[in-house]
Order: sequence, then structure tokens, then C-alpha cells
Amino acid sequence: MKITLRTDPYEQWFASVLVTMHGRTSTVEFKVDTGCNSLVLSHSTLKKLGIPTETEKLNKLPDESVRLASGEKSPFKRLGEVALHHANGNYICRAPAICHATRKTNDLMGTVVFRQFTGVNFSLAAAKYMELMKA
Repeated sequence: MKITLRTDPYEQWFASVLVTMHGRTSTVEFKVDTGCNSLVLSHSTLKKLGIPTETEKLNKLPDESVRLASGEKSPFKRLGEVALHHANGNYICRAPAICHATRKTNDLMGTVVFRQFTGVNFSLAAAKYMELMKA
């Protein structure tokens, strides 16, 4: 399955996919981050999915221990599993999602998604895309 990538002026990769959680679906533009081991949803995406983002409500969610690249532990919260679909509706996969308890973050697609495939190919030629390959 090929998913179109958009790059910003810093050559960061972004992929737009549909996210479904608790029966609600929203289009999310994820920053593709191969150094991230999680699927992180931003507070703005949580709002689109009908999930309250007030600190006191997020603090009631289970803790998720995430070690950042800097080595520090960060207070993330476990949201549960989400379904990812291609913009054309084709199913991609299910993955556990987390959010930051207090700080606003980007939507990040990390290796928790990529590990579900036998291979991931990034084409950065004129038509940029990410190809997810199953056995």
C-alpha cells in the first residue's frame, strides 16, 4: 500500500491517514518519525475524536512510560488502540496510541506502526510516498 508523503521546508515527512477511535474518525496528518517507537496523538486530534484534553481528565488515563531520544522519561498517557486507514478507505493496521499528559505535541507515526509490516519503503523522488509491504 502506497501512502503519499508531503515534505516541509525542513524535509520532514508527513502522511495523511484516517484514525478511528471509539467509533469516531478523523483525518490526521502524522509526522513520520522512524526514531519514535509510538503512535502519538496530539491534543487537537483528541478533540476531533471527542476525547477531553483537560489535564485532570488526561491524568486519569493509565501512564505509559516512554523514553525520549534525550534519555528523559516523559509523562505520556495510554489512550488505547486506534485503527488506521488510507485516505481511500483501505485498512492499514491497528496500533496502540498515546498522548502527552500536559504538553501539546505533534501527531507522530513511529515504529509501532512500521513493525507490523514486512517492509517499509520510502520514495523521495518527485512523487514522494511511503510503501507499507505485507508478506
